Amino acid sequence: MSMCHPKWKLVAALAIGGATIGHVVSAHAQQTLPAWTPQSPQYVQCPAPGQPLLQIPELISQGGKLQGTLLLSNATQRLYLGAGDQSQCLLQDVRQFTGVSAVLPAYPGGIPPTYPGYAAPPSYPKYAPLPASPYLDPVPGPTLRARVGDIVQLTFLNQIGTGAYWNSVDRGEKGQGCDQSSALYPGLDTFPDCFHGSSTGNIHFHGTHTNPGTTGDNIFIEVRPSLRDASGQPLVTQASVKAPFDQFFANCETELNKSVLSQWPRSWSDFPPAWVSTQEDLLKRYDSDPVIVKKLWPVDDAQRRAGAWPQYYIGATPYCFRLPAYQPAASTQSAHPPGHAAATTPATTMEQSRALQMGQAPGTHWYHAHKHGSTTINVANGMTGAFIIEGGYDDILNAFYGTGETTGPGSWTRSQPVLVVNQLGTSPNLFRLNPTGALPFSVNGRFQPALTMQPGQVQLWRIVNTSSRGGVYVAGFAPPNATTPSLPQVFQWKQIAQDGVQFNGTSYGDSQNPTLLISAGNRADLLVKAPTTPGQYVLLSLQARSRCETLPVAQVPTIPTPSKPSPICGPGSLAPLLTVSVTGTPATGNQAQFIPQSQVQKAFPSFLNDVADSEVRSTKTVVFESKPTAGGPPATMHTIDGHKFDGNVGQVVLLNTAEEWKVENRTVNGGIKQGAVATTDPPGIVDHPFHIHINPFQITEFFDPNEVLPGTSTYKYVFQAPAGPGQCLLDVTRPETWKPCGTRPKTNLVWWDVFAIPSARAVFINNNTQAVVVPGYFKMRSRFVDFTGQYVIHCHMLAHEDRGMMTVVEVVPFTTAYSHQ
Repeated sequence: MSMCHPKWKLVAALAIGGATIGHVVSAHAQQTLPAWTPQSPQYVQCPAPGQPLLQIPELISQGGKLQGTLLLSNATQRLYLGAGDQSQCLLQDVRQFTGVSAVLPAYPGGIPPTYPGYAAPPSYPKYAPLPASPYLDPVPGPTLRARVGDIVQLTFLNQIGTGAYWNSVDRGEKGQGCDQSSALYPGLDTFPDCFHGSSTGNIHFHGTHTNPGTTGDNIFIEVRPSLRDASGQPLVTQASVKAPFDQFFANCETELNKSVLSQWPRSWSDFPPAWVSTQEDLLKRYDSDPVIVKKLWPVDDAQRRAGAWPQYYIGATPYCFRLPAYQPAASTQSAHPPGHAAATTPATTMEQSRALQMGQAPGTHWYHAHKHGSTTINVANGMTGAFIIEGGYDDILNAFYGTGETTGPGSWTRSQPVLVVNQLGTSPNLFRLNPTGALPFSVNGRFQPALTMQPGQVQLWRIVNTSSRGGVYVAGFAPPNATTPSLPQVFQWKQIAQDGVQFNGTSYGDSQNPTLLISAGNRADLLVKAPTTPGQYVLLSLQARSRCETLPVAQVPTIPTPSKPSPICGPGSLAPLLTVSVTGTPATGNQAQFIPQSQVQKAFPSFLNDVADSEVRSTKTVVFESKPTAGGPPATMHTIDGHKFDGNVGQVVLLNTAEEWKVENRTVNGGIKQGAVATTDPPGIVDHPFHIHINPFQITEFFDPNEVLPGTSTYKYVFQAPAGPGQCLLDVTRPETWKPCGTRPKTNLVWWDVFAIPSARAVFINNNTQAVVVPGYFKMRSRFVDFTGQYVIHCHMLAHEDRGMMTVVEVVPFTTAYSHQ
């Protein structure tokens, strides 16, 4: 969980009230809980590497609606935390997402034990359960599977327990600030930009192009755990919210069918009155606990009176939004989306008269809890899951590889493995059984799980990096126990989508056997072709937070120091991410072929065409920086444009315009100390993964001042004549020259929603007595279209986001309702 580990010095445990409820809340029964005291670490046997990939249960849309219940609760699980001995796991109290009545997927694997409501449609294959164990193993949240055009209607329940352990984690929520520990952290951090344990829950639907407010992809919502009655049972349950939520979902469907751009609901008056009344009473009950310093109901009440969407909830909230389907011929499209009847009421709002300009990209997306200050802990606990949005992308793959069924249990894409990568753990940055501080990667909750392929078979691997810190550098395949990829490669693979957005035909055709850095938050869809020779293989990867770490040790550039040159980064070592057993009958026909480039291009949506020069209406510069603070204990400040997150709007954009942003990274690991060159670690070389919600973007320019010439450790960019072969001479006194050599194509560009900003470089001048920071950067173009509202940009190394590297973007209407005759 968060800071509640034996190595932590905990504050006094806090008590919260239990309750009974009648029509709303009718009685107050205070429940005093014993103080929680840290226990000695309990080590247990880990599952052995090479066990079958776990099947992740799925909530699947039907009839144009993704309906279901996502439950946030707590459990004790065994986690491998990188202690060196891979057989030793620690029992840890964590929070988890589970899908009530989720069903097993159609791809092979082990069945996770003790998951509520497990079931499988009769047509799905049956697989053996995992070996019995007295310990729970981590399982990602249920895979959400919908289709472009669907309405999402999810009930979110927070039933985290009220035992003494969970009672000790909510310092921030109760108004008592940052977590405390016996280590140096938190240094100079201040609330809310610090780590603080939290039992608050919410959901960020990462990769969705939809309403960013109210009951859409709204990361400002905070749902506290359900209050409980005197016997410890939650007052807010699936049964208790069913009637008001059913009414709300029905109203929401009616409103969303009026316009594909509808951002309903807009105010609390759109909720059923009984639910609003219940929430008011529950919030006041929560506030009645004298331990609670930060009262919630006054904030909600003020927001409601100001016409804003209330932020705080007790026990549950509904999520309702559309995954908009783009129609090329709909420049004057009708209000209702395809496949739905026209609304009987005429369109009366401005949004109903506008046309959809982009639309939801079909592909591999994901979701996770997004409580600022606790996001790292949430994700490390495993509060993540895949969100697969099907569409034309799936249809072309199913037509080529499948039996003709485009969706449903028998379709080819649903039989392909979903690979959710995470770094499972507890206290961020402080609990370091692994000397490097970097927690190992798991895949679907397992360490180095095993997949099976037929000889020559092509599979679609949907890789989702839900880690809080590390990028997955995919190096290639090799036999077991090998430390470097095979040359030539025994497997072949082609990338067909990035961050849930498919490649066009040209990009797909150029992607033969790429090495990939899948940063935290990124997704990569790969078509992987097994060798024709049966055998056992491993996929080698390494964990990296910068591109520099993906270089061989002989190619790592250095900075001068008084004694000897110092490498600017520490290259990582390759390790198996997963294993592959190639066995059985060889694949034949299309099953053994890569889909043709022409077929991929045929399904490429027109709204994903390149952002042209003529579209760009405005430019901005956004600066990310981590830097050591002066004085006091070692600490690092993480900022955007020089500021930590304070809730205020950092960037404003006009609706339905395209902009080009220069996104800089001024984080550097070299400087001048006491008149001489010295390394500065922290913060070190780090390529901050830039993430923006709601709208994807394209990269039009990229400048990495630490780039080296191929096969060497020689810098490509020099700031002092002469420049050698292949080098580019830049003027250290003229920042306008700090840019890449030559030109970069501005056609057939890939779409992203996370992109790692190359780190800065310290250039030493005047006989190494002065350091000039040359920032790395990329330029990105994005269409800020279709939906108004507030959302965020942040670093997807979530420890940086929690500690301040986040700001708000507001998209405002381009037109007004006023007449100017």
